Amino acid sequence: MRRWWELSIEAGISVGASAHLNDSAGSRFAVTVKTRIFFLEDWSFHRAVTVAALVYVAISLLVYWPLWPGDPHLMVGCACGDPALQSWFLGYTPWAILHGHNPFFTTYMDYPRGANMASNTLMPLLGVLGYPITAISNAMATFNFLMWLSYPLSALSAFFVVRRLAKSNIAAFYAGLVYGFSPYMLHQGYGHLNLIFVPLPPLIFYFVAKILVLQDGHSLRTGLALGLAIGAQFLISTEVDVTAVIIAVLLALLWSLLNWRLLTRDRVVYVLNALLPGICVAGVLIAYPAFYAIFGSNAVRAPYQNGILNPYRADLIGAIIPNSLQQFAPNSLATIADRLTAGSIFENGSYLGLPMLLAFFIAWIRYFHLRWVRFAGVAALVSWVLSLGPWLVVDTHQTSLRLPFFYLAKLPMIFDLLPARFSLYVAFFVAATVAAGVAAWITDARLRFESGQHASRRQNLTTGLISVCLLASLVAIFPKLPTATGPTSNVTPSFFTSSAADVIPEGSAILTYPYPDPLYSQQAMLWQVATKWRWKMMGAYAQIPGQFANSVTPNPWPTPPLGVVNFLQYWDGYLQGTVNTMPPAVISPILIRQTKDFVHRYQISSVVVDLSSTHSDQAVRLFTDALGQPQLIGGVALWSRLATLTK
Repeated sequence: MRRWWELSIEAGISVGASAHLNDSAGSRFAVTVKTRIFFLEDWSFHRAVTVAALVYVAISLLVYWPLWPGDPHLMVGCACGDPALQSWFLGYTPWAILHGHNPFFTTYMDYPRGANMASNTLMPLLGVLGYPITAISNAMATFNFLMWLSYPLSALSAFFVVRRLAKSNIAAFYAGLVYGFSPYMLHQGYGHLNLIFVPLPPLIFYFVAKILVLQDGHSLRTGLALGLAIGAQFLISTEVDVTAVIIAVLLALLWSLLNWRLLTRDRVVYVLNALLPGICVAGVLIAYPAFYAIFGSNAVRAPYQNGILNPYRADLIGAIIPNSLQQFAPNSLATIADRLTAGSIFENGSYLGLPMLLAFFIAWIRYFHLRWVRFAGVAALVSWVLSLGPWLVVDTHQTSLRLPFFYLAKLPMIFDLLPARFSLYVAFFVAATVAAGVAAWITDARLRFESGQHASRRQNLTTGLISVCLLASLVAIFPKLPTATGPTSNVTPSFFTSSAADVIPEGSAILTYPYPDPLYSQQAMLWQVATKWRWKMMGAYAQIPGQFANSVTPNPWPTPPLGVVNFLQYWDGYLQGTVNTMPPAVISPILIRQTKDFVHRYQISSVVVDLSSTHSDQAVRLFTDALGQPQLIGGVALWSRLATLTK
């Protein structure tokens, strides 16, 4: 392969002759641009991936600016809701392992009944990998670091896969940008670490392609790599793992049906030699957490998301209309897009933009004869159809047309998937299709250039159109930055970040105000994170079995006497938000007796009221009447050493 300067010299000679004959200054510029493109394509893999990594990291730093990776003082999204919950999960796994607890079950939330962590979005692998940051700082810092790391890692994964298959640095760089910074990623990036830490799905697809199509490596190694990727993804996100496997299986079946003549005995043996050890490895990694999620204590066996009825599905027009989270979204269009996907803009990751769709169809049609272009395009369409859900929805209007997801969602363990989240794979395969087409286009241009052929007018028009589409497609999906962040100090009183919290006996149960619930009050979960699980928490925000058979709820399990928790939840806003006609909760002699009984029954060692929280005066009055005068310290009212309190 010739050096870039040799191409430059040849280009200069060619352009000089052309200028002499045709007096065309544009030719010199065009050849110079082509030469530089070929120069980029001649970069080694290591050089290309290094440059790509630096670019992806730089973009990722802008996503959460001014939050820096591992910042313990700010939180992605807000210091509440799912970010608080996932920080708790990240820190709990290594803490439980180091303290000899079962990481898949805990009574440190929703005490005394406890919660099945395997039935929740625990992310045990990320918790273990992030433990060094948790140990040095806290789990909130780990959450922030991994949220940031999700973007460059996921982009580099797509870069690697496309680079290996398409053999083009430019195409791989484009695919990494689209996959790693797609609307799906940026929208879920407001608080769902388990859904955006996705470097493994492209590798899963790649290993499946190597086993079924390429068969160019040792079958055992490829099979083991596939098994490790599937097992590891399960320990990051069960939902992403299941959806990735579904797509991989569907594509494998489709390829086998379309290429059945190629399924010789040797190819089938290769597939079996790879899949059997891969399944064994994945099974070993998945077996216990999957078993405990289904059969363990307080396992959630009923559907919570309910994919068939869940409104989070892609709308037919969602791919072409940007919502208000995109930088370039006219208000008239954003207003329409914001009400798609049941009005949750964070679940609407289906947007691709007209330029990218145009580039996709140009690449797919022009290079349909090429294997990877053809197959990636089919994969994009399969993923898109699944993202539409069980019925076709057009501009929020559900039609009677049933789609494949309707039948897929009836299978065991699949009924709880959210169709809209298949948009992750739509973005990947659309990017892979365009990238494969770009790689073929660059190859054709290079062959013409090196053979001295002049491009026709049609070829020049195609080149210009593709170039404009590629640039416009990246501009169209550019998100509105930076993503919102919130300070942790606003919800964590200094009492919990100082040695004053040592007054709480280790392993004891405490009652907090605000009382932890899924809608308004997740502060206590961050208090536990700050004190490194020193105490057990009444209430929780986690998926647990409901009070009725085959039901599931994120609400805390009722703890009688119910008057105490109802009083706390009324004043922190939870019951006011769910039952608007409920009369105001008042302090009465009966409620005071119930409070004393509550503390005794559940062996509460301490009661803590955040004085900055809404209506904290009501909680202080109740506990003062029942338990005596509190100690005011570090922004809280504290009643401690309650273990000896009797009825």
